[in-house]
Parts: sequence; C-alpha cells; structure tokens
Amino acid sequence: MSAVLSSVGVFALGGFGWAVTSFAGRPFRQFFDLRGEVIHKSVLYANVAAIEKESVDGSVAPVEISEGDLDRLREAQDVFRDLAARMRAFALNESFAVGLVTMCGYDPMEASTRLLGMEGTLRRYGQARNDAKEALEKALHFRTTA
Repeated sequence: MSAVLSSVGVFALGGFGWAVTSFAGRPFRQFFDLRGEVIHKSVLYANVAAIEKESVDGSVAPVEISEGDLDRLREAQDVFRDLAARMRAFALNESFAVGLVTMCGYDPMEASTRLLGMEGTLRRYGQARNDAKEALEKALHFRTTA
C-alpha cells in the first residue's frame, strides 16, 4: 500500500511540475526572449533612414534616401509591427505569465502599444520618433544608448 501511495505521489508531483513548467515557466521565458528580440531589433534599426524630417516649428520636409535605405525602412516597420503583434498576442493569451512579468515591472500590453508607436514614427525624423523610442525603452526597461 505504501508503495502505491509513493508511486501516486511521484506521478502527482511530476504532473504538477509539468503544469508549472508548461503554463508558467515556458510563457515567462517566452516574454524575456521576445523582450531580447525587441532590444536586438531596436539596436539594429536605431539608425534607419527616414523619408521625412520634422523641424522644431512643426513643418515637415521630405528627405532624399536611396532605394536600399527605403527598403530597410520598410523592413524595420514590418519588424516592429510583427514584434508588436507577437507582444500583443502574449499579453492577451498568457494571462498567468502576464501576471508574473507584471510583478517584475513589465506591462506586455503597454510594450505592444509602444512597439506600434515605433513602427508608426520610423518614417519621420523628429521628436515623435525620439519619444516613441524612449517610451519603448521605458516600457521594457532597457536603453539602446549609453
């Protein structure tokens, strides 16, 4: 009888460990992997060229860029939109893990919104682009500059 109870206990403990790993550990790690990818892409595209420049007085002027730079700008916009979508999916789908990362000071839904802000401001040099970058860095607690 004792051996049966021990076996049942081992299986129950194994099942509990699997559940914790599957429903908390893996999604928790997924968030930090996604955060790492955001940091990587933020550094990679930090110097992407824009097609417009906003002056201090609010006026906007076009900027001449090469076809290669235009392709890189479009690529950066696509990458940030994809990261925003993945962060939003995490925020809406992994409620237990969201609770855990929130306790660590992160807000995945806010991070998704800030990623969309980055994507939307890449095309224009100016304050909005800088503000979007800083808001993203604040939301995910990182800095791309020294």
